[in-house]
Amino acid sequence: MSSPPPASPVAHGLNLAQQEAVNYLHGPCLVLAGAGSGKTRVITHKIGRLIQMGMKPEQIAAITFTNKAAAEMRERAKSLIGKSAKGVLICTFHALGVRMLRQDGAALGLKPQFSILDSDDVTSILKDAGGSTDMATARQWQWTISAWKNQGLNAAQAAAQASGDEEHLVARVMAHYEERLAAYQSVDFDDLIGLPLKLLKEHDSVRAKWQAALGHVLVDEYQDTTATQYDVL
Repeated sequence: MSSPPPASPVAHGLNLAQQEAVNYLHGPCLVLAGAGSGKTRVITHKIGRLIQMGMKPEQIAAITFTNKAAAEMRERAKSLIGKSAKGVLICTFHALGVRMLRQDGAALGLKPQFSILDSDDVTSILKDAGGSTDMATARQWQWTISAWKNQGLNAAQAAAQASGDEEHLVARVMAHYEERLAAYQSVDFDDLIGLPLKLLKEHDSVRAKWQAALGHVLVDEYQDTTATQYDVL
C-alpha cells in the first residue's frame, strides 16, 4: 500500500473537506459547495499543491467565468505561492477560447488577428444579414442565435430543428450572418466557446496539443446551463 503524499505547507487554515479536495491529485475531482464556502480558496491552494508535487506552473490552468473572478484568483495565487503563480494560466473560459483561436484558428480559416465583435457590432451585421432596419427585431434574432450557439448548433443544424416560420427565418438569417463573420474574419462572444470546441472535436492534432499543454485543469465556476462550456471541459 503506497504512503500518502506529504502534507502541503500551503494548506494551513483549510478545514478537513477543503484539505481533502486540495490533496486529491490522482484523478477528476468535483467539489460541490455553496457561495462563500471557500471554492476559490481551495483552487488556489490546489495550484500550490500541484506545484509542490512537481507539476510545472505552465501545465496548470485555472478557469472561471468572469474577468473579476479571474483577477481575484490571480492575486490570491500570487500571495500564496509567489512568482510561480505567473506561469499558471488563470483566465475566463472566453479568454482561453481567444488564446486557442489565436494559436490554432487557422484550422478553421481564421487569421491570428481576427476581430471580436461587441453586441452592437453583432446587431448591425444581423440587420444587414436579415434585411431589416428594426433594432428590436435584430436583437430578437441575436438572442435566438446565441441560444442556438450555446447548444452547439450552427445555422444548418438550427434550420434542421427549427419549428415554425419565425425560427426558420432566424435560421436563414443565421446562415447569412455566419457568411459575413467568415468574410470579415470576425467572431462574436459565443464563438469564443463554440469555435474552440469545434477545434477540439474535429482537429486531432490541436486537441492533442492542448491536452498535453494543460496537465491539470481547475474550474472555479461555469455556466452549467451552457452545453458548449461543459463540452469544452
